[in-house]
Amino acid sequence: MKLIFKFLLVFCFLTTSALCRELKFIHITDINLNTSNAVGLLRTIKEINSYSDIDFVVFGGNNISKTNIDNLNTFLYLLKKVNKKTYVLLGSSDVLASNGIDKKYYLKRVNRARFFNHSLKPNYVFTKKDCVFVVMDGSKQYFQSSNGYYNQEELRFLDKTLNKYKNKNVVILQHFPITQTNSQWLQTPKVEEYYKVLKKYNNVRMIVSGHYGYNEEQKIDGIYHIITESYSKNHAYKIIRIDFDDDFTATSLIK
Repeated sequence: MKLIFKFLLVFCFLTTSALCRELKFIHITDINLNTSNAVGLLRTIKEINSYSDIDFVVFGGNNISKTNIDNLNTFLYLLKKVNKKTYVLLGSSDVLASNGIDKKYYLKRVNRARFFNHSLKPNYVFTKKDCVFVVMDGSKQYFQSSNGYYNQEELRFLDKTLNKYKNKNVVILQHFPITQTNSQWLQTPKVEEYYKVLKKYNNVRMIVSGHYGYNEEQKIDGIYHIITESYSKNHAYKIIRIDFDDDFTATSLIK
């Protein structure tokens, strides 16, 4: 009987460990929300809330269509209705200091909407199931343009973070991709500096972004680059599943 009991303990431990090595999250980006199109997002949030196996939800930037208080208040009202852990990124249309909404104010409001459990900084780190998630900002707050920019301070933050977690799996979340696109209007500039940092490490598993509008996935130098289609087009979002034990990643675009 003792032998059977020990076997069951070992089995349960191994099973639990295996489950803890897999995670699933939702990436929804470029919502471009305003007061007139909020009903669609409310329906999507109800759908997201119905999933029982989602670890967290990422709002990937360009959450509002134009930087003003009404749009931000509408977004935050709906953000409160998400019943899962959420992380919010900034895009090209989210902040504008001259309109009274800079990064500090925006994230302070997000933090309050998420029950004071969200980062107050645009670049931040969180961990889930033995995986480190690094949020890179790239947005501008004193003027708006169609592309982002990862400045030297942000790249130093990335370098320091990747070195700190060099023995961990890392997933980077950001609004602005570093892959090439045909639109110079949307292309992130000077991405070679970003790639220089990445090439120093071998622990970055994937980079998840939006902004380009279309759905795309490709592998570059061993890193899986995932771009999610704009929600504002077809109410699309992506479910991303990572299995660390089998070194497996699966994505599903939901429309």
